[in-house]
Amino acid sequence: MIFTSTVSPSLRIGLRLLCAWPDMRYVVVRRLVFMLSMIVMQYLQYLYLFAHFKLDELQNLMDNLPTTLNYSLSAVKLMALWTNRRIVREILTGMDTDWRECVKVDEHLHLMTAKASVAHFFSNALLSFNVFAVTIYYLAIYNTAITIIQQSQGGNDTTRPFPMKILFPFEVEQTPIYELLFVALFVHAIFNMFTVTVVNSLIFTLVLHAGGQIDIIYQEFKAFSENVSYSGSSGHTIGILIEKHNKVISFSQNVGKLFSLVALTQIFFNTAIICGLGLLLMAFGKEVGADLLKIVFAYGGIMMEVFLFCFVGEYISLKTKSLADAAYNSLWYHMTPNQSKNVLFVIMRSQKQVTFTAGGMTNLSLEVFASIMKASASYVSVLYAMY
Repeated sequence: MIFTSTVSPSLRIGLRLLCAWPDMRYVVVRRLVFMLSMIVMQYLQYLYLFAHFKLDELQNLMDNLPTTLNYSLSAVKLMALWTNRRIVREILTGMDTDWRECVKVDEHLHLMTAKASVAHFFSNALLSFNVFAVTIYYLAIYNTAITIIQQSQGGNDTTRPFPMKILFPFEVEQTPIYELLFVALFVHAIFNMFTVTVVNSLIFTLVLHAGGQIDIIYQEFKAFSENVSYSGSSGHTIGILIEKHNKVISFSQNVGKLFSLVALTQIFFNTAIICGLGLLLMAFGKEVGADLLKIVFAYGGIMMEVFLFCFVGEYISLKTKSLADAAYNSLWYHMTPNQSKNVLFVIMRSQKQVTFTAGGMTNLSLEVFASIMKASASYVSVLYAMY
C-alpha cells in the first residue's frame, strides 16, 4: 500500500465529522448543534448524579460517575480542537509539506511510510476496540435484553432501562417515547466514543509523524558523518538539518499546546473514573456476567487512554534527545570551526528535551502513568474500606 499522509482515511473522516478539519462549510452551525446536544446530555447526567449523591447509594453513584465524567472529558476535547483551529491548520499544513519533501528521497519516504503504517493501524484498531467496548458498556447486552423481553411479555416492573443512567424531568417510560430516547441515547454514546477515538488517534498520529521527521534528521546526520571525510564538510547540509530540526521543534510545540489542557483534564478525570470503575470491579468481582464484563472493558479503555498520553510524552522526549547523540557521533572535528559550532548548537538544543505537559504542571511520561495507577489504587482501597 502506498501512503501519502500520516493521517489515516478514518481519522480524516473523523476530523471532518467533528468539524475540526480546516476549510469546511457550515462549521459554526454544526458545532453549535454538537455543543447543544452535549450540554443537554451533561445536564441530565449531572441531574441524576446529584439526585443520587448519597452514601447508601455509593455503588449506584460510582456506576454513573465514569460515564458522566467521560462525557465532560469529550466536551473538553472538542473545545480544544475548535478553539485551537489555527494550530490545527498549521499542524496539518506542516504535515503535508513534510510529505511533499520526503517523496523526493527514497530513504526518507521509507521511514515516513513505516510511521504512517503504524498510525493507520492504530487508528483503525482503536476505533474497532472502542466500538466493541462501548457497545458492551452501554447496552450491558445480557441484562438489558432480558429486562426488555420480560417487560414485553407483560412483566409488572415498570422501570425500563436506558443505555446510561440519566434523569429526565418528564415521563419517558411509555411507548414510543422510550424507544426513541433509547436509540437517541445509544447513538449519542457512539458519537461520544467516536470523539474520544478521533482525538486519541490524532495525538498518536501527530507524535508518530514528529518521530518520523526526527528519524530522518538522525539518518541525515549519520550519512553526513560517513561522507564528511571524503567529500569535505558541507555548511549547506548542516544548515538544512538545523532548519529541519527547528521545524520539528515548532511542530512538537504546537502539538503540546493543542493537547496540554486536554492532558490535564484527562489525568484528573480518568483518575476519578478509574476509582469509580475499580470500586465497581471489586463489588462485582465475584459475579461473572454482563456487568463485570462491561466494567472490565471500560477499565481497560480508560487505562489505555491514560497510557497513550503518557507514552507519547515519553516517546517524543526520547526521540528529541536522540538527536544529541547523532550530532555528537558525527565527525564534527573534521569541519570548520563555524560549522562545528552549528553542530554544537544542535547538541545543546537536543539535550533540552521537547516535552508534552499536562497543563504545564507535569511532564507526561511513563513514570507519571505509574504514579497515576498507584494513586488510583490507593483511592479505590480507601473507598472500598468506607463502602
